[in-house]
Formats: sequence, structure tokens, C-alpha cells
Amino acid sequence: MGNIVLRSRALANMSDVEFEEDVDIIEEEDLFDDPLEGEETTHENHLVSILRQLISSGEIQILNNDHFPSMALPVIKKRPNLDQLKKSAIYQSIKQASGYGADASSPSEKFSVLNMLAQRQSGLGTKGGPFVQSDKCKINNLFLPNRTEKHVYNCNSKVFCGTFSRDGTQFITASQDSKIRVFDATTSRYPLVNQIEAKNVSWSVLDIDFSPDGEHFVYSTWNDALFVSRMRNMESDDINCLFLRPLCPKFGVFTVAYSNCGKQILAGANDGCLYTYDLVANRRVLMVPVAQEKHHVNAVGFLDETSNIFFSGTDNGLIRVWDQRCLNEANPESVGALIGHFDGITYIDSRNDGRYIISNSKDQSIKLWDLRVFSPADAESRIKDQVSYGHWDYRWDDVPKKFYNPTKSIDGDTSVMTYRGHRVQKSLIRAKFSPAATTGQRYIYTGCGTGRLIIYDALTGKIVQAIESHRDTVRDVAWHPHRPEVLTCSWDFHVNLQTYQCADNAKKKTCPYASRTRRMVDSDDESEINSPPLRRSRRIAERGRAQANYE
Repeated sequence: MGNIVLRSRALANMSDVEFEEDVDIIEEEDLFDDPLEGEETTHENHLVSILRQLISSGEIQILNNDHFPSMALPVIKKRPNLDQLKKSAIYQSIKQASGYGADASSPSEKFSVLNMLAQRQSGLGTKGGPFVQSDKCKINNLFLPNRTEKHVYNCNSKVFCGTFSRDGTQFITASQDSKIRVFDATTSRYPLVNQIEAKNVSWSVLDIDFSPDGEHFVYSTWNDALFVSRMRNMESDDINCLFLRPLCPKFGVFTVAYSNCGKQILAGANDGCLYTYDLVANRRVLMVPVAQEKHHVNAVGFLDETSNIFFSGTDNGLIRVWDQRCLNEANPESVGALIGHFDGITYIDSRNDGRYIISNSKDQSIKLWDLRVFSPADAESRIKDQVSYGHWDYRWDDVPKKFYNPTKSIDGDTSVMTYRGHRVQKSLIRAKFSPAATTGQRYIYTGCGTGRLIIYDALTGKIVQAIESHRDTVRDVAWHPHRPEVLTCSWDFHVNLQTYQCADNAKKKTCPYASRTRRMVDSDDESEINSPPLRRSRRIAERGRAQANYE
């Protein structure tokens, strides 16, 4: 095993443990392996224990670790169980939104793009003319990102998060070098247009989010405050601190989210509490203890456009749903709980329909939930006896094999569907729904500890793309709201662009047929369709290739 280099990063609330700020060389296996049971404790083992605690708290960071073994995806022995999914409303909803209708047709049914185009030209389409939105999604889903197009940027440090503005014109990243970078997302080139030195970072920026109008952003760190800045004329001096006034001395905010009305910011922290900051009143209005034993709150978010219902996910594997209209610090009761994960929650994403969410977990699974069906009230009291697969630390330990192929579900598990096949290690990896405008939310996509972008078919549970793009963990992923492009943020310091490329034209990086088809799908201009026809020999060849690829 290689060596790793550790460097101290001083914090305002430094622990009592003192150490030199000079670079120390430590064998990797000594740092990440626990002493054997019954082995005599030595000074070296004490040092290993101290270093692991300091890494956990953010006091020190790993500067470089060149050894990243190429890892295969886990082997999943059981086929996904689709029984519950097919009975749910979301199954028919996604089928209809992605162009397959609400009838008994299979979402994997083959179809011909050429026939669809011919019917539209003849006025035989769904509406006797232009494609409806579901038809566009059906065709767009033929062009899922399948290859790495390019490196968008090298940040020279671990990239923790990245997200698009809601209109898709801006992309923002946060990395361990304390830099917040903004990219122009109006084209596929993604040029860097601005960057800012973040305040009071201490270890890394942990999360970042755009305001609904795209005019502001908020970020969080190992600090007792949130930080908000305007997108225009970004300057370090214009960053405003929003003090949360926690009771915990060593405080870090792992997750932040703007409300859909833009007037509030939701935050989850390492003290097991959920915080709400009112931007109009300019003060913290809520601090709710979410989990007992101070499990970290790793994920928060709002359910829909109303900004009344929000959710939280914690390190004990629990998801709680909260109603702001009947919630206060004197009565911190959730509306309900969702139980089914064997380990901590790393991220939660809403479908924005007021009913369905997905959760990514350290138990190596993504679960789909219907918020109208909560777990039984007594299920929480029994969860501790069911989630113990042995003590492990997802940041450096091997994943327990039982996580990949569990023999039974947790009592009280009300999830609609479970997706397995990716790896969750090292960090709080994120999973999200694909965009409604271009895919009908047909897919669930996630980062992976193997350096891949994983795309699941939400209706079949199968992995449809596993793009090897990075040399280290892909922590965050962002699908452009209007283009078949996914940006991946990785601990290998890179932000990469994943796009669709025809297999026959991979070297040329272009696909003339695909680009022409996309233009025809998005255009209602008959001149696009009635362009001069190809010569007969070329027309037959094109038709043969199209039928082979898309039928």
C-alpha cells in the first residue's frame, strides 16, 4: 500500500490534542486498520485512533492519496422485486410521462423513431401533428449520457458538490480548496465565469444550493453559520453570515436547501438537529432535534412548491417528514417516519410532486418512497436490533457483504422499490431523479465510490449506464434540466461532462443522425422535416442503421 500525507488544518474550536503542523508520513494500512481484538494497545495504535478521530472532525485532511484501485461494481444476486412498484401510482405516471401510456404496454417495448417521425409528418401523431411532451421524452431517452465528453475543470482539490440553477443557465461547484466556482451552462462548453474565496471554511465547503431565482447561493461548512452571497459581482466581502446559534461546540452543517419560495433556508447538522433560517426576519426560527444520540443530519429538503412539508435523513437510517405549519421547538413532532434502510442516509431527493422521494444510503441502496404510507409507529423501537451488521466506517472500511444481498427487509419497511448496484463509500454520495422536461423522470442517477456515474431505470431497477469517468469517488451529480448532459463532481479533483455518443462515432465525438433527430423532435418547423431527401443508396443505409440501433 502507498503512503499518505496528512496536514493539520487549524479550527477555531481546536481539540486538546496537539500535533505538529509539519508533514508526517504514515503507512496507509496503519491508519485505516483497527487493532486486532486482544492485541496489546501500543502508542502507534493510540496515534491511529487519534488520527481517525481528527479526520472525522475535520481537524486534519488527507492531502494526496495516489493509490485508487480500479474497483468493479458489486455483484447483486437477486433481481429487483417490481411487485410493489407496479402497483404504485408512480409506475403509471412515469410510463405515461416517458411516452409509453397508461396501458399494459411494457416500458421496455421497442419502437421506431422513423415511424414516429413519419406519423408526425403525416398528421397521425398523438395530437394529429406536433409531438407532445411525452413523445419527446420517449425519443430523448434514446440518447442518455453514455460516455465522458471532457474534463470541464480541474479544481486541484476534492470537489464536494455541484448543482445547476433551476433555469439551467448556471452551474456552481464547491471544493476543498475553499473556492466556489460558477460556470456558464447556457452551452455545452461550460466556461468558468467567476470564482470566490469562501469564508470560514476550516476543512471544506460541505454543501451548496441556488436560490429559486438563481440570484443568490448558500453554502455550509464546519461552522456555526450559513453563508449567503449574490451571484452578481461575487466578492468575498459580500458574503453574509447567517448565525444558527447551535448548542454544540464543534458544529458543522452537512446539508442546506433553499425553500421553493426563496424566503427560508433549511439546514441539517452534526448535532442531530434541523435548523430553519428565515431570510425575511433575518434570524433562526427553528431548531428541532431530529435524532436521538445526536446522529448526524445528512440530508434535508422540501417536498414540493408549497415549502410547508420538508424531510430529513440521519445517520441512524431514519427519514422523517415534517409539516412546518404545526411544528415548533416546544413540540418537535414529525408527521411520520420512513424506516427501511440498514444504515445511514446520505442524500434525499424529491420528485416535486408532493408524494415521492428517493433516499441514498450507506447500506448500498437507493429506496423509492410514497409519503402517503409511513412506517408503523412501533417500527422505530425495533430498528436497532435489525440494522446491526457489525461496526464499520464507510469512510475507509470495506462494505459489509450482507448489504449488497440482504436476506430480508426491516420490519416496517414501506418503500416502494429498492435499487442496488452502486457503491457508497468515503463520502455522502448523492442520488437524484432525472429531469422531468427531457426524460419524464424515467431514471435515477447517482455517484459511486468506484468513480462511476450510475443511471438506473426507475421502472425496471436495472442499471442502464455505468460510466467510468473518474479515478476517485463521484460525490455529486447534476443532470442539466434541458440537455442530455450530466456533470459529475469527484474527489479526483475533476468536474467531468457526460454526454451521449453513438458507438460508431465515438472517436469523432459526434452523431449526425442523433443530432438531426433531436432537432426534428424539438422543432415544429416543417422545413426541418421536408429538407431535401438523401440519395436512394444513402437513404437505405441510414434507415438500416437506424432500425438496428433503435428497434
